[in-house]
Amino acid sequence: MVVDTHVHVVTHDRAKYPAAEKAPPWPPNTGDTLVALMDAAGIDRALLVQTYFTYGYDNSYMSDTVLAHPNRFLGVCVLDPLSPAAPDELAALVERRGVRGIRLMNDRGHNVISIDDPRTFALWERIDALGIPVCIASLIDDVARVRVPLQRFPKVKVAIDHIWGLKVGVAPAFDLIKPVLELSPFPNFYVKIAVNNSFALRESKATPQQFYGLLVSRFGANRIMWGSNYPAHSQVHGTLGERKALASKDLSFLSEADRRWIFGETALALWPQLRP
Repeated sequence: MVVDTHVHVVTHDRAKYPAAEKAPPWPPNTGDTLVALMDAAGIDRALLVQTYFTYGYDNSYMSDTVLAHPNRFLGVCVLDPLSPAAPDELAALVERRGVRGIRLMNDRGHNVISIDDPRTFALWERIDALGIPVCIASLIDDVARVRVPLQRFPKVKVAIDHIWGLKVGVAPAFDLIKPVLELSPFPNFYVKIAVNNSFALRESKATPQQFYGLLVSRFGANRIMWGSNYPAHSQVHGTLGERKALASKDLSFLSEADRRWIFGETALALWPQLRP
């Protein structure tokens, strides 16, 4: 099975699903559209990650799409981590709206919230109780702070989204992602790779073997998973099928077993509900 762990849905129905005034100009990617694109690209399941910069903390469209296609999607919501209501909102989304994960944006109205801010721990406690993974969208300079919740909540599985690196640094050390590499000793820490990383390594003049080989050596393929990040940056990063093809090309040097983990089994270990 192939699982896309990071895809967004967007509709032009702004009457039913109001969007932010400065929402990114992404092409519409409805549930029906995405299913067709996935079928064409050979992708079996997907995690719909809330489109924060379009819909903020309103998870309605993402969760409506999950409920309309329960055999293909699960949802990853975004909530205000400082809101006293967030823990109960999360529980309601998990219990009734097909959500099985939460993304912490390290951003509250574009004001940075540190991942280790004690005011977020009430939400982390509910995450722990619900048994769902966390996806982290953190500025690279703040990644080291993930160490605190990793230690405080060792049962919670935490994945960093596309290594949040539009820059990766120079091979072989890739110093610009050093804060991510330094978290490899934590068994509950995972990395999501995406098209962003494939473009970044080419900009750095590195090879896929150097970059992805380093990640596999540090984390093991069973803690790495692929996500397309579609339709973000469509004019630069291409279609869903093109992103899948690029990832397949970049990871072709790995063993079949490692590729199977990265393209599906790691995600299925964190989100077993995606299995048929």
